Parts: sequence; C-alpha cells; structure tokens
Amino acid sequence: MVPVQNEIEEHERVNVEFEIMEKALINLGEPCKSLLEAYYLQKQNMQVIAANFGYTNADNAKNQKYKCLMRLKNIFTDYKNGNGDGGY
Repeated sequence: MVPVQNEIEEHERVNVEFEIMEKALINLGEPCKSLLEAYYLQKQNMQVIAANFGYTNADNAKNQKYKCLMRLKNIFTDYKNGNGDGGY
C-alpha cells in the first residue's frame, strides 16, 4: 500500500505545480508569454522569433527569452512559496 500512496502523493504534487505554473504564465504577461510559447511549444528558432517579435537579431531574441524565463521562474517560485502574485 505504501508505494501506491507515494504515487498518489507525487501525482497530487505534480498537479499542484502545473496549476501554479498556469497561474505564473497568466501573470507573466506579454510579450514574454508569447515568446516562450513560440520557442518551447511551437518550436520556432531564434531567427523566426526575432523576425516575428521585432528584435534586431537572434541574439537579442535569445537574451529576451532568457529574461522572460527568469521572470517566469521568479513568479512560479513566489506562488509556490505562497506569496500570492509576487507583486507582478
């Protein structure tokens, strides 16, 4: 019985983290949300993202993606730690 209980608890933990990530993404705002979706979900490369989002080159788009990812991580961590919307 213990392994089944552990699996249930792990499943519940993962579900909670998905809910937190959903809230964090909503709170992330634009253009970060669209940029991260373009890269991670739509699998667009940096040249395409740079053109679509108006960045001067792929390196600038990559830097912005990194900043957006760090912002998302901070929002997620704030939610996970019970700090509401994290002031975002």
